[in-house]
Amino acid sequence: MEKEDCHITIDGSMLYLRGEKRLERSRDDSIYHITERAYGVFERAIPLPRNVDSDNAEANYKNGVLTITLPKLGGDKGHLIPVS
Repeated sequence: MEKEDCHITIDGSMLYLRGEKRLERSRDDSIYHITERAYGVFERAIPLPRNVDSDNAEANYKNGVLTITLPKLGGDKGHLIPVS
């Protein structure tokens, strides 16, 4: 999945992850030719705690791993939510 295929929104106390997976693999083994395709749209809704500062949320996507940092109100450390 590419970074451009993933969309993140925060609406009130909900974090929404939406994306589309596009994968195609081909293999030639002796007499067989195999092609696999995996396509699909996904969406996840994650409820957020009340003390999250959603205005200062940050997202990072690297090597197929999406990490969202959600700081708490009052300056405490944020929560890390790795999504793969």
